[in-house]
Amino acid sequence: MYQYDPAGTGYNPAGSGPTDGVSVAWSHESTEWFRGAAPPIRLGNTVYAVGEGLVALEADTGERRFAHRGPYTSSPARVDASVYRTPTLAVTSTAGIFGLGTGGIQIPGLGRWLDGRRWDGPNHGTRPASIEHRPSVDPVTVDGTIYAPVAGTNDLVALNANDGTERWRVTHHEDTAYSVSYSRPAIRGDTLYVANWPHQVTAYDREDGTVRWQRERDDQMQLCSVPTDEGVVVTSRNGVALLDLEDGETIWYRDLEGNAVEGTAAVADGTIYASDGRETFYALSLETGEELWSAPFERETEPVVADGMVYAVEMDRTLVGFDATTGEERVRFEPSQVPLSPPIVGDGTLYAVNRRRIIALEDE
Repeated sequence: MYQYDPAGTGYNPAGSGPTDGVSVAWSHESTEWFRGAAPPIRLGNTVYAVGEGLVALEADTGERRFAHRGPYTSSPARVDASVYRTPTLAVTSTAGIFGLGTGGIQIPGLGRWLDGRRWDGPNHGTRPASIEHRPSVDPVTVDGTIYAPVAGTNDLVALNANDGTERWRVTHHEDTAYSVSYSRPAIRGDTLYVANWPHQVTAYDREDGTVRWQRERDDQMQLCSVPTDEGVVVTSRNGVALLDLEDGETIWYRDLEGNAVEGTAAVADGTIYASDGRETFYALSLETGEELWSAPFERETEPVVADGMVYAVEMDRTLVGFDATTGEERVRFEPSQVPLSPPIVGDGTLYAVNRRRIIALEDE
């Protein structure tokens, strides 16, 4: 799933990508309707990408396996459902939450594919928005359950992967006119953590949605929550904090004097990787918040980490790869189209969505 695991660390300990320069291994010029900005995922030898529909490709060659249209804009997340023999892909959009099949059904003789939708979950009846900025929050899946905000509402839901029915629903700011903006939910053990605009970070019981703790923080923009053994890493408009897992108390706060209104942090091997939303990319100690290194970098990003490298997309158009230990820039790639999605890491290969196409990148 997006950011690799339920905790949202962005760290793939078994993956690797380009380390010295980068070249295009393959580029799939997709269907006429495909337009994407969310990261793809890879399941076995298949890459699944979303952009006003679902496209499935051979991971090694980029050859299309199937494609079908639909009002989908988020990155997909795999979830096993007991009523199906194959996994389900959970996706979200401003039109709702959906469960899709991982296989294609072709209409004989017509060269067309049936919509692989297995179920429709909660929706607010709105239409998908522009891909220039990802309009929906990516779902998270664990043990047959899908966790996601419902677009157009202040609600967070847990859905049954078999049919999309609700296991629980919680609502923020029921008595006010606030329009809550959620980050991607994150899960560690039996607790779900989520940051939201304005001001809040909340821990929920994963099974029934009851609040375990909630913290009001100074910054209105609370952007991501990544639970680790040391605590919950939270990025905000101005900086990065580490909160206690059990009660949300602040362990440390690092003011980066930033101006981030979106983006996430990645966490790997005791280090936090994040941009300040202005002009700097940081590696911080998870234990103390101390700066380990920094590098010039414009605006927000959603980094991923694998095999001693940190990959981040700058200004939605340029892929940059840093040495995770030193901050040395070792990879830079700028495609002809924008936006370029955050990448995912495979076996020596990065995969990304690049507006009308899906690309695979490898060492030069």
